[in-house]
Amino acid sequence: MDKEKIGPALGKLPSGVYIATSILDGEEIGMLASFVEQAGFEPPMITVALSNGRRLVTAVEQSRLIGINVLGDEDARLMKPFAQPDNDSPFAGLELDENEHSIPQLAEALAFLACRITGKIEGGDHTIYAAEVIDGILNDPSREPMVRIRKNGFQY
Repeated sequence: MDKEKIGPALGKLPSGVYIATSILDGEEIGMLASFVEQAGFEPPMITVALSNGRRLVTAVEQSRLIGINVLGDEDARLMKPFAQPDNDSPFAGLELDENEHSIPQLAEALAFLACRITGKIEGGDHTIYAAEVIDGILNDPSREPMVRIRKNGFQY
């Protein structure tokens, strides 16, 4: 495989920017995510690829629930605490909305999806989860989602 040739082409696959969340032993867990995609209509399904070894993987495996907080094009402030891997309290100072699933839901995110894990595929350095969307809300229909194009498909 020629990574120098493939990397720039792979990087042109657009992705959204999300904060993926769950609960681990009563603690709110969240991370910046970009590998999220709608995968079905009936029932509504998404796929989420999470980097192996992240605490969110443990939380999702135990709770079987994941929240997808869709960031809008003006939500860099919400993204910042989750982009710092050494931040033990990324939710500090952020307002959370309650939901019946107890999944951390950012009040200022463009949208939120609560999902139940239905399956998984081991995929190299990531685990790919299939999840049924069981709840959701669009907080601001006037805003656009944040979209990311990477320079190199082998790097975040």
